[in-house]
Amino acid sequence: MAKPYHFLTFLLLRLTKGLMGFVFVASGFTALLLIGRTYEAATTPEVRLRLDTMRPNLLGFWHDAQAGYTDGKRGGPAREERGPLASSGPAAGFELAADPHLPLLRYREPSPAKRAALLALGALDDGLSVVGVLFLAGASWLLFGLLREVAAGIPFTLANARRLGRLALLLLALNCWRYVAYALVWALVPAYRVAGLAYPLSHYVRLNTDELVPGFEVGFILFVIAVVYQRGVELSREAELVI
Repeated sequence: MAKPYHFLTFLLLRLTKGLMGFVFVASGFTALLLIGRTYEAATTPEVRLRLDTMRPNLLGFWHDAQAGYTDGKRGGPAREERGPLASSGPAAGFELAADPHLPLLRYREPSPAKRAALLALGALDDGLSVVGVLFLAGASWLLFGLLREVAAGIPFTLANARRLGRLALLLLALNCWRYVAYALVWALVPAYRVAGLAYPLSHYVRLNTDELVPGFEVGFILFVIAVVYQRGVELSREAELVI
């Protein structure tokens, strides 16, 4: 019974290592696409941004907590269903798609530098993100190195402990970067307003890295695992020296 289990484990490790290698190589091609997309964004005046009008992009957890408190106080939903947001017409300088929950903000941005910056931040609806490419490249390379040593039969090494720690720091740094990125989006996107929303539309723009990068809690848990992992390796080496 042990042999099939070991074979499946070996096969899973090989497949996962190959997948991480593929993701790393793919991130290189994605970086090349990003260069071409940057030129396209710099030469195309129209900007398209994805919105989530149910919660602001910064301090959304505080907004959700307030909504939950109001929900319990009223005995009903605090955030009622809304219809499509109404644009202010051509004179307003922007246009909104018809989807009530994930509308698309379209407007003409005369500055090529601002359009390129929005692309790099991951704000454009059909664009890539510098942060997303760096995350995929860094995380896949660290995991590839870790799985390579695990497949070779030497999983408990200080190098693997450092890889886990770097991956945890990468996740924590990217979560901190989100706040900086959204603050930059506020500065880059005009303060368009529509009826029914408490803040300008720039406060509801969603970056395409939001679904890609796990939250703070994942990075913190991974950091704790890395510290315990490293301490276990050190104790194992000390025991070998004593013997």
